[in-house]
Amino acid sequence: MANNQRSLLYYVLFVCCFIAVCFGDDDDVFKAIEICKDKLKDDPHFPRVQYSLAQLLDAQISNAGSELDVSLVKEVVQLYRDVGNPPNAVEEKRIPPAKVRFESLMRAATIAKDVLSERQQAISYYMLAMQIDGIEVSILVAFEETLKLLLSSTIVKQGASIDILGEIEAENEDPLQLSLQLCNFVGNKYPNEPLVDEFRGATLRKMKQPNSAYQSYEKAMIKSREHYLNCRNESQQSSEDNCFVHLKKFISTSILVAAAAREAGISFDDQMSFLAAAENCAVPVLASAQEYDDEETHSQDDLISEMVELYNNMGVLEKKRGSLHEAMKYFRKALEINPTDGHAIVQLASISGQDDDGKIISHVKELDRGYVAGLFDGYSSRFESELVDVLKYVGHEIVYKSLRDALPNATSVGTIVDLGCGTGLLGELIATGMPWVAIHGTDLSQRMVDISLERKTGSGGRAVYSTVSNLDASDFLSNFDEASVDCVVASDVFIYIGDVSNVLDECMKCLVKNGLVGFTVESYETTDADSGLRLLPSGRFGHSKEYVYQMAEKHGFQVLSWKDAVLRQQAGKNVNGAVVILQKQR
Repeated sequence: MANNQRSLLYYVLFVCCFIAVCFGDDDDVFKAIEICKDKLKDDPHFPRVQYSLAQLLDAQISNAGSELDVSLVKEVVQLYRDVGNPPNAVEEKRIPPAKVRFESLMRAATIAKDVLSERQQAISYYMLAMQIDGIEVSILVAFEETLKLLLSSTIVKQGASIDILGEIEAENEDPLQLSLQLCNFVGNKYPNEPLVDEFRGATLRKMKQPNSAYQSYEKAMIKSREHYLNCRNESQQSSEDNCFVHLKKFISTSILVAAAAREAGISFDDQMSFLAAAENCAVPVLASAQEYDDEETHSQDDLISEMVELYNNMGVLEKKRGSLHEAMKYFRKALEINPTDGHAIVQLASISGQDDDGKIISHVKELDRGYVAGLFDGYSSRFESELVDVLKYVGHEIVYKSLRDALPNATSVGTIVDLGCGTGLLGELIATGMPWVAIHGTDLSQRMVDISLERKTGSGGRAVYSTVSNLDASDFLSNFDEASVDCVVASDVFIYIGDVSNVLDECMKCLVKNGLVGFTVESYETTDADSGLRLLPSGRFGHSKEYVYQMAEKHGFQVLSWKDAVLRQQAGKNVNGAVVILQKQR
């Protein structure tokens, strides 16, 4: 009888906590938290109560904003971890259902990765989630998240030991070797799953084994095509959306195998054959869907976006083999689907003259954020080595020098915002030369954000940035209070923004009186300020001197200094531009 009463008590507690999370006010939540903590003092090994407490505290983390209590976050992660992987002291009858354990471990991993930046910890939780039986897709979901982390890492932390179902032991393991082991492990369980071959291909590609990578990607493409064809043949039982998902995967793996084929030295014709097969499969499906469906579904939207990528890759391939007319045809097809697609626009800018495409380019005033974010996500791992060492980039140095020259009393500066902070090149110069300043950075590339968050001054010094966000420049600036920022800097950033009107508007709002904006621009020669913004063949925007002066005056700034400079090298030639300092006037 006592056991039944206790079970009923805990069930009521669980329901009360759920109601507090979903519907209660702050007082209800705090009361529920105290009830859970009191019960766990009496009975520390009760996963359902731990799960309720984890959810209650998790809701507080989500609503905490910038004032994050790290100890609270770690407590939540540990609670989710104990629910997902109960210690031996927990009675078997108390072990939560597989779905709750899986979701708890996945949430623990997500918080560890995104909030605590503990990638190794996240990997261990994802691996624990892979061990849970009874959920059909659990291994694949956890596998995908684990491989994403491993392939974005360079080393597994020293002393790490990871045991996967007793079959894989990794001591001081190279993440790429561990990735291959995981691919083999999951591939044995799911031999027809293209995701495994796709990640194996990505791993081998990073290991500089182009032929093996190509073979793995080809297997992924073949399996993806089979899944799609099976879906179409079973259309009575399969939803149209499900078939769209399989077709999208076939297109994406076709793009991957074509890229891998290029690296493996496979002929242009064979590379194009992979892409053309995907196009031939997708075009009639999309045409039919758009003809009969009044509303596009999410899966159909994803498929359309993948078609844009397909046409861009076909255009790039034709461009590489010198067929510029064919290349432009494919880039135009991409723009017919998405008129603002940054990749297609940039590619057309690099090969078009003053024809119809030239007219298109002349009207481009900005690049879509997704394109810029993707560009630098892919560039992040080699960003500094290529930009500084190979291309001799000095933009960060001349912005810092010009900023210091413009500051009569640098010690009065308390807050600087670094737009498009990248890996933190400019931020480190400021943090080293002005250590009293709080620097807040932002970048569209999440991978750049991750790198800059880890950047320190010197060897073992302090963190360069007080905060780093994954936001657009204008959106980031809008978060600051009026007259709360002393300086805004942007090195090699306006060349990807294009029209700087919104950025200067937000600078005007957040800057203190006489606050400064320091930035670089690439040269574009014209005497007409109204046409002083142009997407250049490099894929970057050029700004004329007349345009910058006009924008400064329009938005309430004075041009304090304009210094012509060589910003970098490209194809062995100087890239000319200027470093500019604006001062707030009103």
